[in-house]
Amino acid sequence: MSSNKFNIPTVIVVFGATGDLMARKIAPALFNLFIKGELPKMFRVIGVSRRNWNHDSFRQHVEAILQNHVDRLDKKARPSDASPDGDPPTSLDEALRAGAGAAVIPQFIRYFFYHQGHFEERKDYDGLAREMGLVDTEWKVCSNKLFYLAVPPENYKTILTFLHESHLTDPCPPSLRSGAGRRACSPEEGWTRILVEKPFGKDLPTARELDKLLGTLFKEEQIYRIDHYLGKEMLQNIITFRFANNFLEESWSGDFIERIDIRLLESIGVEKRGAFYDGLGAFRDVGQNHLLQMLALVTMENPRAFTAHAIRANRARTLSTLQIPSFEEVRRGTVRAQYSGYQAIPGVSKGSIRETYFKVRATLVSPRWQGVPVYLSSGKKFPHAVKDITVTFRHPTPCLCPPGDHVQNKVIFSLEPEEQITIQFSAKVPGLAMKTRERSFDFLYRSREARTQYVEEYEKLLLDCILGDQTLFVSTPEVDSMWRFTDRVVEAWEKNAVPLKTYPPNSFAISEELTSEEVSSIKYQVSGKTNQTVGVIGLGKMGASIAKQLSEKGWNVVAYNRTQSIYETLERYSIQGTKSIAEFVETLPRPRVIWVMLPAGKVTGEVLEGREGKDGLVGLLDKGDIVVDAGNSFYKDTIRRAALLKKKGVKFVDVGISGGPTGARRGASLMIGGTRETFESLKRLFQSIAAPRGVAFFPGVGAGHFVKMIHNGIEYGMMQALAEGFTVLKKAPYKLDLTRVADVYNHGSVIESRLITWIQEAFAVYGENLRGVSGTVSHTGEGKWTVETAKELKLKLKIIEEALKFRIGSEKNPSYMGKVLSALRNRFGGHA
Repeated sequence: MSSNKFNIPTVIVVFGATGDLMARKIAPALFNLFIKGELPKMFRVIGVSRRNWNHDSFRQHVEAILQNHVDRLDKKARPSDASPDGDPPTSLDEALRAGAGAAVIPQFIRYFFYHQGHFEERKDYDGLAREMGLVDTEWKVCSNKLFYLAVPPENYKTILTFLHESHLTDPCPPSLRSGAGRRACSPEEGWTRILVEKPFGKDLPTARELDKLLGTLFKEEQIYRIDHYLGKEMLQNIITFRFANNFLEESWSGDFIERIDIRLLESIGVEKRGAFYDGLGAFRDVGQNHLLQMLALVTMENPRAFTAHAIRANRARTLSTLQIPSFEEVRRGTVRAQYSGYQAIPGVSKGSIRETYFKVRATLVSPRWQGVPVYLSSGKKFPHAVKDITVTFRHPTPCLCPPGDHVQNKVIFSLEPEEQITIQFSAKVPGLAMKTRERSFDFLYRSREARTQYVEEYEKLLLDCILGDQTLFVSTPEVDSMWRFTDRVVEAWEKNAVPLKTYPPNSFAISEELTSEEVSSIKYQVSGKTNQTVGVIGLGKMGASIAKQLSEKGWNVVAYNRTQSIYETLERYSIQGTKSIAEFVETLPRPRVIWVMLPAGKVTGEVLEGREGKDGLVGLLDKGDIVVDAGNSFYKDTIRRAALLKKKGVKFVDVGISGGPTGARRGASLMIGGTRETFESLKRLFQSIAAPRGVAFFPGVGAGHFVKMIHNGIEYGMMQALAEGFTVLKKAPYKLDLTRVADVYNHGSVIESRLITWIQEAFAVYGENLRGVSGTVSHTGEGKWTVETAKELKLKLKIIEEALKFRIGSEKNPSYMGKVLSALRNRFGGHA
């Protein structure tokens, strides 16, 4: 969008105008915008600095900057400088090819003026106000004013306070509010905006202090907090790639994505920033801002509107779900290091423990991303720059691919060395044999020669600020969330949670270092290739499904079932059946891992504790063996049985499992209790059975069964509500197609759910009258246990208790409502 559509006279005041930021980014970016015709016709830049310069000397300084800039661009300009997909060259390209770049400089620098002033001198702001008033008097308008703080953060408070006190940030300056030129400013003119560079503070308290000051002096719509990475073309492209297309967004979640890696590896070192860098370190310098903003863009929900408010709100909402890591999580999930020679840099303290490289695991506590690790890494002194986001998809299970071929799909957004998007996939190799090979679709957005790094980001940000578009600027909630996460990591590092490593410059070796958590994860994956053995007791609908799935995932499965004819149906899965519990136990290699999948109560108790004078598992196991009770046991029974096993040195884990036989076969939800140590040792086993993100550990013996018990109580209430609702629909004065009702409920409605899907299935199988389905509803112990536990906790569960009473009463009073409940139980649990 051209700024000429909003051609209101604009003055940009740059504090720190003789500094590095003006030379490298601001002046070249404004020059490029000028050549492209994007600046207002009435435009002025006022540079503020303490140097004893005048307008001419300042213009000579800017002229030298721009001549240098044009010389660099001239070397890049080529007749074929269109982008790879054929986009036409820009007006800047055309001007450079015509040799017009240098010719335009004298015309452009006439827009630059100089004001000598000291940031800490209040009177110098009054002088600046008078000078700007003369501009408005000359133009006979209330000009728009953009104040750019291109200064170190320690100067922010002084400058912001004096800007406010001197009325420089008022829409209408004193010169136009009095005397012959007195008039009011219209709503379309006279805005003032503040541009603030990162870092926004050095921790959460200082960030909040700065933000409080900004909020006191200015309105939020006046404040533009710069993170120049948001101005990068490829990061803007992430929003387009995800939300302007539809072929991947449905699978853009933890259900399909295994991990995300975000890297900013630089070839440069700390250079002349020793004192500044040593006060922050790599993580606070780029992790707290650039990397977390990249995380927000790649994981945010669809904003539904391409507006600044919608996009910023969604970024903020995503960042607010960052899990604040514990000391132990920082210890297991981070790496930090410093390159050799760093401490010799001027300004760096002797014996500094400041990191110049880091790798940090981040986790989002959100339904879409729960449990998906996001690894953020950045550092200096690498052989060349590597800046990208890699989204790795889960390997499909089952995979229709040759044994051992485990190519995982990836989407890679690359910023450097080239700007491109890559999609990696498997394809068959030509020939008679079934072999696959990794292939890729590559979209080269732009070669490195065709871009002006950093300058173009500032072009976009400066233009957006002039236009009043805050989309690519950071909001207060984002800053707050990013610092809360960052502070916790830095605090743990300062307590030496992770020892500082040293790495040689010009090597990628440190970037290949794994966190302790990644090392553990790899151990679990490798163990899957060693034919680890697990025993399964109970081959009913759930147990048989779990045994099959474990066999397909590379486990040796030894089984015991009271009815042994079931073994014949499992032969093709290589599941080894045994004739007795004693044979079963002896067949398993030590230390044994035994998955008990039996009905709750008496049956589970008999197997574990024994019956009629015969020993159960308790009497047959050895120290170090592990029992996993995955039946629907009452949590108090679980606690008692765990104590019995503990006396023999046998470890115990309780697992509440939900999802029915289908879930057990294709991926279930596992709620796990016990000790974290035992849970971690069995993590791969649980991941082999669970759906993506379907594993959650709750510390304490019995906690898994307790969570599952409450789950089933909630299930009673939800199913009862659906049964009642569909009974009303059945009796309604309208001739309603209940299948269509279920279908529309399940597409975008608030009550969309798997339960609705199963109602729809039931109508398809049994008809809407549910012929042949019993109106009497069976019930297991969990509903009753939930109600009784609530009473012990002095809680009243009206909904769940009434649902339980209905099921009990249905034995004498069967009904259509009961049919709906029975049909639901049939569809998800395979119940009769």
